[in-house]
Amino acid sequence: MNRMLARQLKRHLAWADEAMSEAQLCAIEEYIAAHPEFPCLGLGANFRRLLTVIDEAYQQSERDLALSSRSLQISSDELTRSNDTLRLESETRQRAIDALWQTACQLQMSLGLPVVNNATADLEQLSILMGQLVDARQQAELALQAQAAQFQTLVNNIPGVVFRREIAKPWGMQYIDKEIEVLSGYTPNLFLTSSPQLSYHTLIMVDDMVLLDRAIATAVAGGERYSVEYRIHDAQGVLHWVYERGQVLRDTQGQVQYLDGILFDITEQKQAAQQVRQLSAAIEASPNPVLITNLQGLIEYANPKFEQTFGFTSAEMLGRSPVDVLGGGVPNPVAHNKILQQVLQGQEWHKDLRNICKDGSLIWMSVSISPIREQSGEITHFVAVYDNIELRKAVETELINAKEAADQANRLKSDFLANMSHEIRTPMNAIIGMTHLTLQTELNNKQRDYLSKISLAAESLLHILNDILDFSKIEADRLGMETIPFRFDQVLNQVRSLHEIKAEEKKLELEIILAQDCPSTLLGDPLRIGQILNNLVSNAIKFTKEGKIKVSVEVVAQLENKVRLHIAVQDSGIGLTPIQMSSLFKPFSQADSSTTRKFGGTGLGLSICKSLVEMMEGELWVESQVNLGSTFHFTAWLACASVDIEVDNPTQNRKNLNGVRILLVEDNPLNQQVAQELLTGAGASVLLAQHGGEALGWLSIDPLPCDFIFMDLQMPVLDGHQTTQLIRSDPRFVDLPIIAMTAHAMSDERQRCLENGMNDYITKPIRPDVLFATVIKWAATQNIILDDIEVIQQHFNEDHLIQFPGINTQELLQRFMGDKKLYTQLFKQFLHEYKNGSETLTHLLKKDLRGATLFVHSMKGVAGTLGMHSLLEATIALENNLKQDPKATTKNATAFCLELDRMIEMVSTAYSESAVSNLAVVSNSAEAELLIEQLFELLDACDGESVEIYYKLRDDLEHVVDVSLLDRLGCAIANDFDFSAATRWLKEIQLARGLS
Repeated sequence: MNRMLARQLKRHLAWADEAMSEAQLCAIEEYIAAHPEFPCLGLGANFRRLLTVIDEAYQQSERDLALSSRSLQISSDELTRSNDTLRLESETRQRAIDALWQTACQLQMSLGLPVVNNATADLEQLSILMGQLVDARQQAELALQAQAAQFQTLVNNIPGVVFRREIAKPWGMQYIDKEIEVLSGYTPNLFLTSSPQLSYHTLIMVDDMVLLDRAIATAVAGGERYSVEYRIHDAQGVLHWVYERGQVLRDTQGQVQYLDGILFDITEQKQAAQQVRQLSAAIEASPNPVLITNLQGLIEYANPKFEQTFGFTSAEMLGRSPVDVLGGGVPNPVAHNKILQQVLQGQEWHKDLRNICKDGSLIWMSVSISPIREQSGEITHFVAVYDNIELRKAVETELINAKEAADQANRLKSDFLANMSHEIRTPMNAIIGMTHLTLQTELNNKQRDYLSKISLAAESLLHILNDILDFSKIEADRLGMETIPFRFDQVLNQVRSLHEIKAEEKKLELEIILAQDCPSTLLGDPLRIGQILNNLVSNAIKFTKEGKIKVSVEVVAQLENKVRLHIAVQDSGIGLTPIQMSSLFKPFSQADSSTTRKFGGTGLGLSICKSLVEMMEGELWVESQVNLGSTFHFTAWLACASVDIEVDNPTQNRKNLNGVRILLVEDNPLNQQVAQELLTGAGASVLLAQHGGEALGWLSIDPLPCDFIFMDLQMPVLDGHQTTQLIRSDPRFVDLPIIAMTAHAMSDERQRCLENGMNDYITKPIRPDVLFATVIKWAATQNIILDDIEVIQQHFNEDHLIQFPGINTQELLQRFMGDKKLYTQLFKQFLHEYKNGSETLTHLLKKDLRGATLFVHSMKGVAGTLGMHSLLEATIALENNLKQDPKATTKNATAFCLELDRMIEMVSTAYSESAVSNLAVVSNSAEAELLIEQLFELLDACDGESVEIYYKLRDDLEHVVDVSLLDRLGCAIANDFDFSAATRWLKEIQLARGLS
């Protein structure tokens, strides 16, 4: 705080010092802040600012006073020195003004302005003059810059490289524009100065440098201007043709200073010129007549071959229309303009014409007229090329005549064969039918052998005739295709039925897979589709010695109400070579057409199949490798039917097996149920045995309780092979038919069964038609005469059934003869039996390899029966692994367990709420639980009192458990006295009630 202000505050306010002043100010501000009613709220802050302003005023006053005092102290010496300095500065300024006047006068004279007299002018006039001169100079510089820009623009617009270079090497460039980088790939700064980083002459081809030096020397000697063509290599080593044009620049004494010039890249022109020369040479040497016309179609050029061919000279043709020249000299403006109109649009014109030569002779020519375009695309000329086709026309005429004759003969042949279809088939059918009837009569062995051979030969001949007649119909275009609703699964079942026996005879596995997403009912010709499949499957069986045949059907495209099916027939047979495949689909063609060929056939089957497939908008092809097998593929477009085909099952309730007694030896409950349901549903009486030991127990009963046995092979306690050997060791059972029933489908297993004394063999999953046919066949050997059971392949309604991804519901219904309850029960049984299957297998693999093998084999039959194809594949892989290397099963066992767990999860999810809740109603009756426990004990003891307990239990459960389960339990106890089966059905009832 200024001392003057402090003194005033102390005198008037008694504020002793600066600290007290600050304290008093703060007290005033706090008081005002604490009393908002105070009339002057801003007094505290404003009073502080007032004191601050007064303090600054006192301080400024003291500074001003100090300055005044200092000024008064300046001595006379200082004033003298200042005057001297001012005088020197004045003299210097005058000299500068004089120099400035002199410069201004010079500028006036250079600009052509009148010179101002500096003696009469003052400094202000000089200033004005200098401003005028600066403006004039700026305008001159702007004009110069504009000229330089115009020059640069001019240089940039020149399609070349502008340069100024020194006359002597290394040819330092005084100027070279940026286009040099486009030409050479090097930047301009590399060539500049007298000692350039890169000399331009090093880019020039050594052979061409002589030409440039000679041209420059001539110009220096007096020619002034020069031009030359030479080649250079750019930075990438690419060759360029350069055209250099320049002139010599001399000084006032006539001495050469520089070369000014321009470089042009003429590479494209050189190449074009080369192409033109080559094209001209080619046209001149062309073996075909060639014309070139202008845009009006008037001839401008004709090559020597044209003159030689037609006899006209160039003078006779130039300026005329080709139509007039080759039309006998008669103008034809209509034809001329028609051709001209098409080619003027940029199109090519082709036609075979008969032209008139100069001597009047006629010659056939194939004429092609095309437009000739510049680089911009603009049409400038037309070129016409003439090709002599006299020989071709003569051959075509002969071919047309020959084809007409051949077509006529072929039509006559095809019409004859097509019309003979009925006449040929009728006697053949009579031969086959009568032979078949005769074979049913009493014959001696020689007669039966002869007639059997006649029957086989007649069937073969009929097949050949069918192929020939079909082929003739195709050739005569008389083979029609029906469009009727049909089910593809029925077609596949018919194919299976037709070829399964033949496949079994050759010990081949026949596998047929229909994709889940294939529509159930289609529109098309099922007969022709079956014909194609039968041919392909028959060939596959014919040419396969061992392995399997696989037929697969999948949907590969869908368009509105149509689907495109892809059908593949795969075999593991002898395969085909590329040469054989190239002619495989031609008529009368076979892979081995020699007279010693091993396999028969007409060679028409695949040709007919190809034609049938093409009639269905598809294609047929083959993939094959020698000794590895073949896969025949074909596709077909088929419409989807709007109405599903529903057919009642006329045989479901027929009791054709009445009186037949069968012992079923099977350890797997699920397989037991399938076989028992099918057999009892057809009227047979079935006894159950869990293994060979129980089977021997049934056989110990006198009289014998069965007519023949269905024997599973792999079972605990006593397997099928051991059981059969024990049965055959008893003389009483030498003639008792034993039919093997197993998931094995290999030929060596079949042979082993026969060697061990079994009579026949059927595979799992069980097919009703095969099962019934086998029963009827062996019932006849026991003097039980049965009618054939007609198992009609049909579509069963899938409503109210749970659908499982990857499982063909319709296939299972076919297998279970449409029994929906059996369908549901089997899946629930699967869930009950195998919910801990992975843990069971893991334990068995560690402790009991034989048990593990039995478990996996049993699962193979279950998976096949339930249509679980992925689980079946995993099971087969693990079973083979256990046979070949039981100690290294980790990979296949893991895959098996994963797939089994996936199936369990899928079935468990499906039946956890919906299906199970409908059937598995839990009874809360303590009495029912007691009755079930009691019935288990009685069944285990084979006690007859179980009948009475059954009826009590039925009364208690008939409202909460599916009645069909109770019926089956009652039948097993009261009618069949089959306590093993009864125990199994009681477990089903217990499962349905949700009891453990």
